Amino acid sequence: MHDKTDVLDQRSADDFLNIELARDAILLFANSVLHYDFDDRYEQHFYRRKLRPHVLKYLDFSTPASVDQLLSYAVLSANRVLGAMYETDFLLLPSGPAMEFDEKEFDEFYAPGRRAAAACAMPYLEKYLFSFLGQEIAVGGSWTLPRVEEYFGHILSQDAASESLATRAIAASKDPKNAGQDWLLQLAPDFLLESSPMARYASGSFGDLGTSLFKVIIDELGYGEFDTKHSTLFENTLRSADLNHVPHHYWQYYLNSSLLLSNYFNMITRDKRHFFRYVGAIYYAETAFITGCRQWADTLKNSIPGLDVRYFNEHCHIDVDHSRMVMSNLVRPAIERYGDRAANDIVRGFEESRWLGEWAEKDFQTQIAWKDKAAHYHEAHDRIFDAVAAKAAAGEVKAETFVEPAGELSITHCHDEDELCHINSGVMEFINGFGKSTRLEAGKGIVIEHNRLHGALIESDECNYTIYTIRDVKQWV
Repeated sequence: MHDKTDVLDQRSADDFLNIELARDAILLFANSVLHYDFDDRYEQHFYRRKLRPHVLKYLDFSTPASVDQLLSYAVLSANRVLGAMYETDFLLLPSGPAMEFDEKEFDEFYAPGRRAAAACAMPYLEKYLFSFLGQEIAVGGSWTLPRVEEYFGHILSQDAASESLATRAIAASKDPKNAGQDWLLQLAPDFLLESSPMARYASGSFGDLGTSLFKVIIDELGYGEFDTKHSTLFENTLRSADLNHVPHHYWQYYLNSSLLLSNYFNMITRDKRHFFRYVGAIYYAETAFITGCRQWADTLKNSIPGLDVRYFNEHCHIDVDHSRMVMSNLVRPAIERYGDRAANDIVRGFEESRWLGEWAEKDFQTQIAWKDKAAHYHEAHDRIFDAVAAKAAAGEVKAETFVEPAGELSITHCHDEDELCHINSGVMEFINGFGKSTRLEAGKGIVIEHNRLHGALIESDECNYTIYTIRDVKQWV
């Protein structure tokens, strides 16, 4: 008699969350012309997203990232890979003259083998990136509907009275226009494909909850009118800010936190176990946007003359309705119908969405400050270089020298410790972030702040430079 539970062949894996399988899947997915490093400052091809796959093979995602590692290079890499994987769920076609349709890359983007690899790797990367939320956010006790409503009202009234860190960073920047453009870029991972993650819940069978959510979805889609679709409004905002509106032209300039926030909403819509978390997360987002978009619009209008702010004005208006609709037609009936599981997950999603949003604004604020201090870090090199070089010669400081040809681009990345870049010969354009560069000639250099997004482009026929790992610049000043 056959054992009806003897299903798996001895040569097959019994767990598709296996670390080795997931690692193989990540490398298979990234091993594509779509993800190799090319010497383009921006993404010039519609389906390409640079992932530095030659570096991915040396990264370990087996131990979940802790909250103090969220700005690390490994997390940035995982965020980029996961973001690229999620997008294979959505139909992306170039819709205007800004990008030509490349049939070969279209087929490669949606190739069955790559999508299968993504399906194997995504739960592994999600565990690596989002496990910290379980430790950072504690949802305890008994969450009755009245308690949930009271708590949400209290938190949202507090948040409505506070100033956005993003608007504060833009207003205080040495270059408010560049800072405002940079903030628009950080919104782009979500806003250019707005409603796409949400639309994952447009299908299925979950009663009137599904119908109620669909009312929000069709609002996001402009009720079938392309010109009023929210992503179309945001594209117009980008155009008016002298920015490219094609997703994801500025892929290299998305911050770690911006990608993590976008990936979070993809995770809780792709994995249907997280539906109630999504209800809480979207309630927070729809309500917080009422105040957030008003602040962003006011600040951005001042920093970017002639900016089209209809996208933000629309959300100041429609999200009043959306907040009411989500509370009345999703939060309340979900808790009444599904009890503690729904209540606890809704509160968790609300808190997670709030935490990630605030963290993204704080990271943006730090990035703008880093860009504004470019001259300071350029001068800091001159003050400390001799001491650093002496320590390196004595073997007390790690140093690595590179020789690169003209046009060589170091894809934007970050370091986990402070580093010093010194030009031995040649000329480098050091990219401090979106729209900001420092020209480095022989004998000059710059201190690179840890966790800050940056890159480099070689201007001379050849450039010889050394990177010194100084760990913490404060100990050298």
